[in-house]
This record gives sequence, structure tokens and C-alpha cells, in this order.
Amino acid sequence: MVSSLCFGGRAVCGFAGWFDGFPSDQAVLEAMTHSLVHRGPDAFGFYAKGPFGVGHRRLKIIDLAGSSQPMVSSDGRYVLAFNGEIYNFQELRFELEALGYRFTTSGDTEVLFASLITWGESGLSKLSGMFSFVFWDAKEEILLLARDHLGVKPLYFYHDEQRIVFASEIKALLLHPVVPREIAPNAIGLYLECQYIPSPYTIFQKIEKLPPAHMLVVKAGSISKRCYWTPSYEPKWECDRDGMLFLFESELRRSIRSMLVADVPVGAFVSGGIDSSLIASLMQQEGARNLSLFSIALEGTHGEQHYAALVAERLGVPLHSFVVQPEDFMNAFDHSFDEPLGDQAILPTLVLSQLTKKSVSVVLTGEGADEILAGYGNYLKRMKEAQFLAQWHSFFPSFLYPFFPSKLRKSRLCKALARPLSRRYATIPSLFDREMFSSLFKRPFLMAQTHSLEEIAEQYFKECDGKSYLDKMLHIDTRLWLSDDLLTKVDRATMAHSIEARVPYLDHQLVSFVARLPVDCKLAAAQGKFFLRQVARKGYLPSAIIERPKRGFVMPLGEWMQGPLSRKVEEALLEGGLLDRNLLRPSALRRFVREKKKSDAGRLFALMSLEYWFRSHVPDWSLTENSVLGINL
Repeated sequence: MVSSLCFGGRAVCGFAGWFDGFPSDQAVLEAMTHSLVHRGPDAFGFYAKGPFGVGHRRLKIIDLAGSSQPMVSSDGRYVLAFNGEIYNFQELRFELEALGYRFTTSGDTEVLFASLITWGESGLSKLSGMFSFVFWDAKEEILLLARDHLGVKPLYFYHDEQRIVFASEIKALLLHPVVPREIAPNAIGLYLECQYIPSPYTIFQKIEKLPPAHMLVVKAGSISKRCYWTPSYEPKWECDRDGMLFLFESELRRSIRSMLVADVPVGAFVSGGIDSSLIASLMQQEGARNLSLFSIALEGTHGEQHYAALVAERLGVPLHSFVVQPEDFMNAFDHSFDEPLGDQAILPTLVLSQLTKKSVSVVLTGEGADEILAGYGNYLKRMKEAQFLAQWHSFFPSFLYPFFPSKLRKSRLCKALARPLSRRYATIPSLFDREMFSSLFKRPFLMAQTHSLEEIAEQYFKECDGKSYLDKMLHIDTRLWLSDDLLTKVDRATMAHSIEARVPYLDHQLVSFVARLPVDCKLAAAQGKFFLRQVARKGYLPSAIIERPKRGFVMPLGEWMQGPLSRKVEEALLEGGLLDRNLLRPSALRRFVREKKKSDAGRLFALMSLEYWFRSHVPDWSLTENSVLGINL
């Protein structure tokens, strides 16, 4: 059966479906698809024929009355379901028209469709945008799944010997009757290390994330997964600094210009920091019409509002500044996603998205600047540390490290000295250090740990062709922290309220250009994002914004957990809560809860987020030694 009930073109959406020798019925496809209604509340459509079925939900942004999805070729051979935006679709359209293709719509969906029909999987090298899609060739029975270069848009899948089931979110996968719900204790271990679950792992043992810049091809009964793009950090650009600065600004402007195309109002999230403020300023420079800025502040604090107001005043545009009560965050605290996410910034992002939806459907954000331009102070510290340890590493017998006292083993310098350079840097947040695991977690959980974060990070260290340690660290954070924490947070929070978020710093051509900038164009005068500040100094922003020290949206979680959240912490983590899951040693967990140290607020938040996730998805789950042995077999 084939049906198409969707009307629309370019849009951020959601899709779900399968390639199955024994396909499920239409009711399953409809249920999977409609579970993604928040990703696409405006329209929907289905295709099901033979072994392939796919459903699509749409949020209308461009070409509001054209380009139905799933899109099917006139001869019925090809089918496409697409989530995202192809920013260079107009250039590709001209190229395809020159080859003889005749378009019937004005959006980017048909351009992507024609690109894949014309060039196949090699067409991925021509795309610029944020996307995930499924493309089906019914004649050859070839299935192509792909995810964008930096991982802005998500894609999950399950496969066995007979089928592959795919979706934009895990909740849709779980509605297919063959997809198992077996929990992955190793993924929980990774989550507790760093507050997110890195690709390709998920909280479910048999479900995978397709990593950024990867494609999955199903053909002749075999499945192959491969990377189609990796940023190159060498050779470094050789022109003078002024020339590189000019090119950087040009690339950033091009990226922003490409992301302003929409048939609905476009705004910007502005924190008052340089990253998002410069995006807003350049949006105006590039012709954004009726621009509005959106920011959020906690009641009793005025710093964020003040700086955001400076930006709005400079640009002469309205600022929607929302002042919220602690209760607003506490209500958002209970919001459950498909996987645990321990990043406390999810709370303000959720609240801001909910309030922004009343005004616009598209926002540009500042994510990614720190990861590509070395904005975190941590990078400089690690570079100095590496220089200091270089003279001592060859004299330190690493086999002695396990015999050091546990307190000494937790020391960053001591850990670094005991490891090769490729294993020293894993990611920015560190919650429960692996050195702490044996004293904090119970035996079944420890038995289930098969991969550590530093092992995964080492793969990206070796993947990076950069010669400097800074390049290696930036690449690790781009592949791990950026895609699986920051972009996951933004996608889930904005999509929960049917908002499309675009990230100009993560245009892959801009990222490729920045990767080859010399170190002193990123770090200079002991300060990161040197080139970004140089651009901002061209009259785009007030000096108070440019010189402002980096500061994220910091909530007083430590104070709240000792005060209004105290009972909530105890109710989530002690008897009847996480304590009964058989993960942590009762004495260790009780100590965390009893003391409620402000320095432990991040750990407590991550543990609470994990428990709320369990309650929403698998309320009766606890880990047993027998289940671990079964997993390992």
C-alpha cells in the first residue's frame, strides 16, 4: 500500500520505518510515525510496499504547500524520507537542472531526492546542511541511511538477520514489536562518566545511534556502515593572519546567510555571551527580517538579561527576555527523553524553547564555537600539562599507577602521567571517574563494563590528522561532547516544543576551514576563540560582550538540592528509587544524598535524571548478576 497525506517541503521533521522480509502492518507504521508528532505537528504521510515501509511527520518551514513526504518517484522506484535542512539546495538545484532534471517543487526535499537518484551515495559529498534521511531503491532493494556531518539531526536503528528498523527517536523504534528493550549496563557506565551516552551506543543493548558523518547501506542481505567525511586539520593555511581572518568571517557569514531561508519567522537564542551574540549581529548584517532575540534568566539574577539587552539595544531589535521561577525548572526536571541526559543545561533550554515557540518556529543558536575555536579554558591547561609531563613520562613506570592510593590515582596529573597522550583527554565533563567505580558501584554493574570513555576518545585522537595536541582535543570534543551532549540537548529540547534550531558554527565547510587554522588563530594571549573575538571587534558587538569571560547558564542546583529540591533528591535516589536498581553501593549513595555537597550537584543531577528515565521507560528494572552474565555471553 502507498499513501501520501503530507503537504509540505523544506522542514525539520521525524521519520520511522523498516526494511523487513516480514513487514509489520500499517497500524505499527502509523503508531511509530505518530509518536514523533512533536517533531512534525503540521503534516504526515506513509509509504508501505513490499519489504519497505516509512512514515513521516513534518514541521513546516519552507515551501509550505509543496513536496509531500515520503517522496516517491513517478515510476515508483525511489522513496525518500528526510529530516532536516539542505542549506545549499539552491546551488544543487541549478546543477541538477543543467543535467536535465525538471523540478516540480521549490523546496529542498526534491533537491535531495534528485541528488540521490542522480549521484547515489556519492551525492553525500555535495550536501551542506543538517539532516538524517532514508532513501530506498525498490528495483535494486538497496537502503541508504545517512546522518549529517556534525550530528545535528539524530538517527537510530535496530537490526537483526531479517530486518532493520530505523527512526528519528528511540521511542518510535520501541513501538515495533521485534525491537527488544534490553538495557545496556555498559552504556549506563559511560553515562555516569560524562553525563551522556556516546555514539554508537544507546541505553538499549540492541539499539544503535548512527554516528555523525556516517552512512548505513543495506544491500543483498548485508549491512555496511562507513564514515563519509572527517575534517582535515592539515596542512595549515599559509596566508597571513589578516587573510585568514577575512576568509573566516566570509565563511561564517556564508553559513549564517544559508540558514536564514525560511517562510516563517526566524529568531535567535542569545545568552549574552560572544558566540550567540555574534550570530545575532551577523544575522542582521545578512538581511534577517523582523529579527527577534530570546533569552532566559533566573529570578533574582540580572547578569544574563543585562548582556542580552546590550546586544538587542546595539542591533535595535526586540528582546524577549523570560524571567523564570525555580519551580519552572523543577517542572522541566521531570521531562523524560528517550535516553538519560545529565546535562543540567537541558532545563533552561527546555523552558526557553517552550516560551520561544509562542513567537517563532526557527532559531539560530551559538553551539559549536567553543569546540571548533578552542573556547574552553580547559584546552590551554591541558596543553601546558602535556608540555610539563613530556619530560617526565618516559621516566615514570606506568605499571606502578594501580598501586598508588586511590586519592592519588584521581589526580589529573598522576592519571595523565600514567597514560599515553592518546588516552589523556576524553571529554569536558567528568562526573564519576573510572577510578571511583570500584568504590561506588556494585559487582554486577562493574562486571558489565566493557568500554570506557577514554578508549572511545582514543579512537578519535587517532582519527584526527592534526599534528598539535589542541587539534586532537578539539576533534575529540567535536565527535563526542558536541554531538552526543550539546546537540542532543538542543535537538530534544527544541523539538519537544516543535522548534527548529540551526547552528551556523557547525556548517561543515566552516568547520573544515577552521580545522586548518594555526593554533595561534584559535588560542592567543591565553584566551580562546581569538578569531571570533577579532570579528566581533569590527563593530558588531559592544566591548562588554567581547571581553566578557565565558560563563554558561549556571543554576544554583547545589543550593536547591540542599533546600527546595532536597526531598526530591531523596525520593529519587533512596528506597523506592535508584537505590533499588542494584547499581551503586548503598553506603556510597546514601553518603551522596546525606551530604548533598554543592560540588556533587552535577553528580546528583545525573543520578536523578537516570532514575527519572527508568521510571518513565522501564520502571521495574534492576541489575542482577545473572542478567550481566547473560549479556556477556
